[in-house]
Amino acid sequence: MFERKHVDTVVIGGGIIGCATAWYLHKRGFSVTVIEKGRVAGEQSSRNWGFVRQQGRDLRELPLIMKSLENWRGIDEALGEPTGFVTCGNLAVAPNEKKLAAMRGWARDVADFGLESRVVTGAELEALSPAMARSYSAALYTPSDGRAEPSLATQGIATALKKVGQEVVEQCMVEDLLLESGKVAGVVTEMGEIRCSKVVMAGGAWSGQFLRKLGLSLPQSDLRVTVGRTEAFAHGIETPTWLPAVALRPRQDGGLSFASGSIMDHDLNIDSFRYLGRFLPNFLMNSSSLKLNLNNRFMEQRRHARIYRTAQRDSYQAIRTLDPTPNHSLIEQTRNAMVKAFDFPENLALEETWAGRIDVMPDAIPVIDQVPQAKGLILATGMSGHGFGIGLGVGDVVAELVDRGTTELDLRPFSLSRFSERYFVTPKNLL
Repeated sequence: MFERKHVDTVVIGGGIIGCATAWYLHKRGFSVTVIEKGRVAGEQSSRNWGFVRQQGRDLRELPLIMKSLENWRGIDEALGEPTGFVTCGNLAVAPNEKKLAAMRGWARDVADFGLESRVVTGAELEALSPAMARSYSAALYTPSDGRAEPSLATQGIATALKKVGQEVVEQCMVEDLLLESGKVAGVVTEMGEIRCSKVVMAGGAWSGQFLRKLGLSLPQSDLRVTVGRTEAFAHGIETPTWLPAVALRPRQDGGLSFASGSIMDHDLNIDSFRYLGRFLPNFLMNSSSLKLNLNNRFMEQRRHARIYRTAQRDSYQAIRTLDPTPNHSLIEQTRNAMVKAFDFPENLALEETWAGRIDVMPDAIPVIDQVPQAKGLILATGMSGHGFGIGLGVGDVVAELVDRGTTELDLRPFSLSRFSERYFVTPKNLL
């Protein structure tokens, strides 16, 4: 049961977006309950690469990540908990002249935002990545970018919330929204009702299921991303680095987290066909890097939707946490590419391999918006694989939106209505 039956705001979702939103609401004096159907950071918030980067972002998203980085730099002190954040820069190599020209153009564009990002070559590139093979002659470098530990960050925020008396409830499904005269009055959960005047939906890949119960359409799909972790060894890398074949991040434990820099799995499911038209420009742009799979995901999603839609509480354990099977052949292929690209030991051992499902929008930027059909409901979802890095900025902005009804940062690019105004939308990010 809940400690409090009435709070100012309920946040649905215990990932980094939900927990960060709750933290910044607390800083504004709100009482908050975070409700998570599984465990805090059980899905992508603990399974991502750990990059905290401005580099390569869609320019519409850049103010969010810049705000987020401001918050990351002081977050450990604010929480009294470790997140593993380090300012260390970010490096992305240019595999060809076309990509190099795009990088130079992006660096010019972001200078208008006051962001330093530049193309590095020669001795400067070698100093930034001494272990990297010299087959690449240029890279984009953003010195103010950073990295953090996904295994620490969201849990640290949740722990800090509990220390200040805010409630974080795990293993609890939010089944429905309570509405009175078109306004939010609370939520219905498997543990009972909580009354509130504001609800933030930060459910990641589960957001679409919840919104369909309200008659709302969120054109959301998902990708399966496989990540590996090496043993600790003297790799000599300080800066997260992105190559076409591999993206890697140094870890606090002395090893590296790594994933393919280009290949992602899309397991065909109901939403693949429901929103096919919406995603067509995105799919065409990324056809060479998108691996389509026909497996049990279609039936799995159908079963999950039925369990949730019909509130089959005795079956909720089956949908607590998305835990997809890693693509073992891809991660071994990526390990081999990493060993070759950085001249690492051939027998470099993997300590762990895992996979996660990232929720993606057709234009690869989030939905952050108030829902006019249910006044008091605010969406913070569709982070499209960027949620860990931009999480603190999104949480801060959403807390401001809950508090004031408006924000200093322009949220129009992230409106849900953009999909009704324009059917086809195209990603504009560089990486």
